Amino acid sequence: MRKHPLPLFFASAFLLPWAVWATTLAEQAGWIEWHLPASLAFWIALPLATFGTAALTGGWAAVKDLLLRMARYRVRPLWWTVAVMATPVTAGVALVVGYGTSPSIGVALPTSALIGTLLLDVWMFLLSEEPAWRGFALPRMEQRLSPLAASVALGAVWAIWHAPLFLMAGSFQASVPPLGFLLSTVATSVTIGLIYHRARGSVLVAAVFHGVTDVTIAWTGVMTSGAVLFWIFVAVQVLVAGLAAVGLARIAPGAKALIAPPTAASMEASGRPGHP
Repeated sequence: MRKHPLPLFFASAFLLPWAVWATTLAEQAGWIEWHLPASLAFWIALPLATFGTAALTGGWAAVKDLLLRMARYRVRPLWWTVAVMATPVTAGVALVVGYGTSPSIGVALPTSALIGTLLLDVWMFLLSEEPAWRGFALPRMEQRLSPLAASVALGAVWAIWHAPLFLMAGSFQASVPPLGFLLSTVATSVTIGLIYHRARGSVLVAAVFHGVTDVTIAWTGVMTSGAVLFWIFVAVQVLVAGLAAVGLARIAPGAKALIAPPTAASMEASGRPGHP
């Protein structure tokens, strides 16, 4: 089990959240008359998969390493700025290019709720998705793949993970084209992969980027105001990801060690976590 952490992680990361979402789908189909709150997939199921796998395959050393990177805030100001501004700028460009498409700004997410929703989203992603995808999976995938290839592959897995939500009435995913969502998610994975690397493996910075991205999309309506604006935004995301891909491709092989999880042997030899 210690030698194969990724299969265990991905199996549990899919099985546990999908089990939560399955209750809603079963209720929609009329098979049962109750369902678990869908948000439990984020708040409980995915963290169980992440930290459970870390504990089983790496012990306290792996769990501690992940917790330290969740609290890592000492990052160059440039990358904090990129994490906060990348998606708002991307959305702004899409709105300019798509001038006349009548975006639903402030409809899905009222302006009055912007700050509160952002704080909640960052907190949720800090505890759920980012420790899972960037904190646990990405460094281990990079033990076999280049940073760019790992981010692309992880983006595809990340998109597929959302599959049950496309069947869930009222969900965001049910309102957008699956192919567009796939392209958007892979592009986001590449962009956030570069930020994560340059931020010294900080899960916190990744969570901020993720939270800002979701809030920006909800508030501007760039993905829910019609097909034209949707595809313009996805196209701009892909262009931004292309720039990020250049940055990922330039990362020296030795730089991967900065965020790669320490092995049991190295932990025993050094007696300390492998991250500065």
